[in-house]
Amino acid sequence: MSERRVELHYFSIVALPICVFLIHELIQTHMLPKDLDLSVGILIADQDWLETVGRYRFLAASWFFVALAILPVAVLVRNLRRPTERATRLAAILTVVTVFCLAMIPVIQQHMTNTPPQIYGQVGKELFEMALSKGTLPGCDGPDDLWALGTCGDIPVFSLFRRVMDIVTALAGLAVGALIAGMILCLSSGGGDDLEDTAASLARSIRQMKQQLYLSSLILTFGMFFASSWMYWPLPVIAEAEKAAFSSLVTASALFTGTYFCLLMLSFYLPVALILDGRVTQLAIAARQIDEAEDDFDVDGWRSTHGLSDGPGDFMRAGIALAAPILAAFAGGISPLSL
Repeated sequence: MSERRVELHYFSIVALPICVFLIHELIQTHMLPKDLDLSVGILIADQDWLETVGRYRFLAASWFFVALAILPVAVLVRNLRRPTERATRLAAILTVVTVFCLAMIPVIQQHMTNTPPQIYGQVGKELFEMALSKGTLPGCDGPDDLWALGTCGDIPVFSLFRRVMDIVTALAGLAVGALIAGMILCLSSGGGDDLEDTAASLARSIRQMKQQLYLSSLILTFGMFFASSWMYWPLPVIAEAEKAAFSSLVTASALFTGTYFCLLMLSFYLPVALILDGRVTQLAIAARQIDEAEDDFDVDGWRSTHGLSDGPGDFMRAGIALAAPILAAFAGGISPLSL
């Protein structure tokens, strides 16, 4: 079996999702408020146990997303274990490492400067901390006490939030890096000089690309549900009269995050899809030139018989997959997750 090879310049596709990430950080840093001034007076005073409702949802979403984030890494490892040129394998690993390091920069900065994450400021920093301060952790009687993931801190439940967010951020960076590398590996060349073998190899690449798209949609959609879980965490301890207003704020914030996830997925899927479509067109032209009845050659029929054409159902599934994170952002505002 010949070794799979991807031309190294194709790995520059990773620059597109990095640009989307940087634009997202630019908008979040310079165009959105870092800390909304939401009054802590809208919190319910005498029912602290309601904080646990939000914590259950957060931990459930975190647990599921962490388990799910391992999947694209496992798929990439399986792909790289196939006969692959050394340069291609190293480029794929470097892509994953680059995305992972980029995702970890904010976490490292927070630990070096001993500052809390700023992301929750979009739903009111003081309100968020006060809501979480209503809860307790087993074994945390003082700020210097130890629990499973470190010291308890002044607000033990907030310490829990920080530690889990660090873990999820690390695994999310690893998962997204694996998704990008896996998508680029769909551009491998193969099949030799025989047209039928080349068509079969190209059909496999298109199937692999679709699988990577659906996997990317799955990871980023449940990443959106995870983001909604911590955004809605304070909701159970907010007074009934203020819940609708707070929910509208969180839904708007979730929509921004869902849009970011959609553009992130589009940034590494669309280039690969266009390159493969160009290869299909070139191969169809070559097949037409070889065919003796060139004038009567049915290009669409040839593409269909070789598994190189997309029907309405394929376009619909791809559209739903690409839009799924935004749909999840809206679903978070109407589902039991937000109640």
